[in-house]
Amino acid sequence: MKTNSIFKLLLLSSIVFTSCTKEETITETITQNIFETINSDIIVSSEGNFGAKDGSVSYFGKNNTDVFYYENENGAKAAGLIQSICFGEEDAYIILNDVSQIIVVDKNTFKKKAIVQTGLGNPRYMTIVGDKGYITNWGSGSDETDDYIAVLDLTTNTIEETTIPLANGVERVVTKNNKLYVSHQGGFSSNNIVSVVDLGAGNSITTVTVKDNPDELFFNNAGELVVLSQGKPLTYGGAPDYPALTNTTSSISFINIADNTINKELVFTENTRATLMSYDNGNIYYYVGDKVFMINDNSTEISTSKGISVGSIYGMSTKQNYLFTVSYSFTSLCKFNIVNVSTLETEYSSAVGLGASKVYFIE
Repeated sequence: MKTNSIFKLLLLSSIVFTSCTKEETITETITQNIFETINSDIIVSSEGNFGAKDGSVSYFGKNNTDVFYYENENGAKAAGLIQSICFGEEDAYIILNDVSQIIVVDKNTFKKKAIVQTGLGNPRYMTIVGDKGYITNWGSGSDETDDYIAVLDLTTNTIEETTIPLANGVERVVTKNNKLYVSHQGGFSSNNIVSVVDLGAGNSITTVTVKDNPDELFFNNAGELVVLSQGKPLTYGGAPDYPALTNTTSSISFINIADNTINKELVFTENTRATLMSYDNGNIYYYVGDKVFMINDNSTEISTSKGISVGSIYGMSTKQNYLFTVSYSFTSLCKFNIVNVSTLETEYSSAVGLGASKVYFIE
């Protein structure tokens, strides 16, 4: 759920699906070519409407597609808003934001194995280090003092009593060299830091100051931590999407994890707001307006020319020169598109769940 998803309490309209044998044959051929290239199955998670408890999971594999994968495998909906999914070696962990639960499923079948429902408060994202899962929690999104990381014992699927308190707005979390790197988007307010938690030094915390509202982060081929700061919205447009009309500076920061200093910071022009970012083999993709743009690790400035037109999207990922996007919609089923970056052709398209927001790859 993005911060402003609380405004989107909309009803799901009815959808009628039509198909024909010829279309199914063409789609199957294109899909096989894509899977041969990316060498992965694909999972798309959809939030559903806030409070409606209708989040869903879609599966796309070489031999099977299941738009309501979790529901069909378990005979019931996930019964919550799916914020994100974390994948371990054998299990996957579906984080339900609005009901403060984690559903543990078999990674290969998505059959439910357990539910974690204590010790969580508005959970967001999770990463795994050894036999522990580390989950960012907002607590109350309007309280700037109660954010923390919960620790999940993966052998028992229970939350440990000891938590790691952090500053306001904990969001994405990644790990490297026994350290956690946490972006602070700001909850229902704003923040401008990345926290570094050293698990091998008593959970000591160092912070790195970046631009406002840092969200997506990943490690590039050079080992730097790359962080997208979206910028803080200052004024908004009207319903139904409430787009930011003006904002503080958006940027992409490259952090040296050896000493937590910023090697390079690429700044967007005034009131240009980047809201999504992905990485693929030395190339950084980011979403501005209705287009996705690309720069490489060595770029010295932001590019907003020759973008890929994708319309209004809510999530994206990239792999092996393919761009995977999910359209923005909380009133009808979203569309999952796969675009060949080289040809700019959409090679596959399918309906997925309401409020689709994340695309994952399972090798």
